[in-house]
Amino acid sequence: MVTFEAIATHSTLIDENDFFSHYYNSEAPFRYDSNFFQLKYSPIKVEFELIETMHWTFSEEYDLTHVKFYWPENQGIHPDTLDYLNQEEYGLEKLELYSITPSDFAVTTENPDISIQVVTYDNLNIFKSINYIEDKIISTSFAGAKQPFYDKLFQDESITFLLAYYKGKAAGSCIIVESAEGLELDDLFTLKEYRLRGVAKALLDYIIKQAASKQKIVFLVADAEDSPKEMYLKSGFNYEGFRIGAQKMIKGDD
Repeated sequence: MVTFEAIATHSTLIDENDFFSHYYNSEAPFRYDSNFFQLKYSPIKVEFELIETMHWTFSEEYDLTHVKFYWPENQGIHPDTLDYLNQEEYGLEKLELYSITPSDFAVTTENPDISIQVVTYDNLNIFKSINYIEDKIISTSFAGAKQPFYDKLFQDESITFLLAYYKGKAAGSCIIVESAEGLELDDLFTLKEYRLRGVAKALLDYIIKQAASKQKIVFLVADAEDSPKEMYLKSGFNYEGFRIGAQKMIKGDD
């Protein structure tokens, strides 16, 4: 069984105590999931406020634009803490973890209009250009900051970028992170104009075949409110658990 501990943070554990683990990436201060406090229990309001102050102080000192907290896997937020988070206008999210063994995956017939390529230096700029379009949905500054972050990830031998082409045009992509736990699927998306044509499923098919050759499971995190998780369930992925996150901007973004 895979847990959220297997999810790559692309950051460093810089502090740990009985209350939280602190992850930080000085080269990606914009990335919430690389700069956060992982709580070790579900604190009541007064306890959370003390932890929040520590995170807030660090974020301001190191020029982060946010504070971000994750609750322990499969644990909810204490009622008075939840009231405080809502009062302080935190953004809340519920993330769900899914996994699958290759033998349980429903592989579909290959679509001749779709091809999958491993990203090399020759097509890295194409990968970055379509991800810029997708990242810009969050904000222009986020998309711009993430471009050099892709260059850093590309240098990591445990990470593979994939590009999906529809009739010769770049239509989608994803990132695979290989670890002892298996193959983690991250940032899977299809450009808006190519959706509902089997592009995402073709990427999944490719990854599952790679996992089968390595005899590893595939796992991923999906937003509980997003529709793509339905594709994972239909493809045979198993629900493993949930994790709740809360984040708040402390500086403006465009």
